[in-house]
Amino acid sequence: MTQKVTKLALASRIIVLLVQLVANGALPDHTPDVFRMPVSHESKGCCGWIDKLVMRCFGGLRHWDGEYFLHIAGNLYSYENTLAFYPLYPVVVRHVSQALEHLGLSLSQESLLLLVAVGLNLWIFCESANLLFQLTHRMFNDLNKSWNAALIYCFNPATIFFSAAYSESFFAYASFYLMLECLKPADSFRYLRVGAALAACVVCRSNGLITLGFPLYFFVRHLLVKNKEQSTFWQLIQMILTILGAIGILHTYYFYIYRLYCMPSIEEHHPQHIVDYAEERKYLLSGQGSKGSPWCQYTLPFPYTYVQSHYWNVGFLRYYKWKQLPNFVLALPMLSFMHWHCYSYLHDFIKGVWTKVTSSGFRELVKENITFPFVMHAAFLTIVCTIFVHIQVSTRLLASATPVFYWFAADHMPKTLAQLKLRSKAGALFIWCTSYSLVGTVLFSNNYPWT
Repeated sequence: MTQKVTKLALASRIIVLLVQLVANGALPDHTPDVFRMPVSHESKGCCGWIDKLVMRCFGGLRHWDGEYFLHIAGNLYSYENTLAFYPLYPVVVRHVSQALEHLGLSLSQESLLLLVAVGLNLWIFCESANLLFQLTHRMFNDLNKSWNAALIYCFNPATIFFSAAYSESFFAYASFYLMLECLKPADSFRYLRVGAALAACVVCRSNGLITLGFPLYFFVRHLLVKNKEQSTFWQLIQMILTILGAIGILHTYYFYIYRLYCMPSIEEHHPQHIVDYAEERKYLLSGQGSKGSPWCQYTLPFPYTYVQSHYWNVGFLRYYKWKQLPNFVLALPMLSFMHWHCYSYLHDFIKGVWTKVTSSGFRELVKENITFPFVMHAAFLTIVCTIFVHIQVSTRLLASATPVFYWFAADHMPKTLAQLKLRSKAGALFIWCTSYSLVGTVLFSNNYPWT
């Protein structure tokens, strides 16, 4: 089945790549006034036709936030507004690209970074599809539901972002791996794997910090349902070290950023094209001390909230304006789907709590409701998307952060696609996923706004 899921995931990526190739060639690119990765004229490869071929084939995958990720991969955190993007994905792209440069490839830095970014996402996406299948099967012991979850994942409404130069595929992989490891029985190296996955989550996306709840929940759950003769002291030490290790890695990144932007003794020498673009766009460069960076004076000098608020006006209900109505319409299917299903689950759960506690005890309640932390995680993210973030990103945020969307969606699917009827819940789901996949790929690859 693993091979079957891999073939499905690979086929879905090939379809996305072909659609963006055709769309990017057939339609003119939109030119919004947004960030574009500055490129030095001296960075051209020796064979310009290869660079043109790479851009012709994959240029539609670098737009919007992809420009930021590629800039960080090439130039690290040279501009303050890039601090909204966490380092795991761009740093991996950077190091793989640097390793490939030693092979003497006749490519400019721009083309090589794009190739590596897309290639890594292709591989990681296939791996994450398999992880989702394994996670679903371990949770529900249902091959049909597991297959349908993987199928919906491969053609989810935000599918273009899992192939573009975005961190969605990396975050989905890290999140699914962490969740799967939390479900597995303990062994000698389990906490090392959990710690590595947790660290990957927290340095990949800002919402990765919420995944701390999974190892904590399943540790407490294990204490409640384990046999009494089992020792807990060593497990407690392992869990504390796991959490501290992941938080320590995250704070190493924070210290690196603080050092770049807040220490007057640190000077950065930037290439001229980086400086020129900063002057043109009025961006704050790293290595300027605390000038113009209010977050440096915070008690806890973490830049993420400040950068999101200052550069993108992200905050509580700030996006609730009439001019953003089209973006609310774009996000409506995902948000309504998640709100309704999470509400229904939690409503039924609360109704049954008292009965189960009085009849079989709290221990059995925790033991039986293994899906509870997953739904709570999804519900929390759904609420955050609704009231805090730019509403249109809700689709890709939820599609990459939680398996619950795929579990709820798989419940509506028939056993075979031959039984699918368009005038049904499964049909509506099919139309939603395919239309968003197609329209989103076409629009994104031509630099038009999407989710």
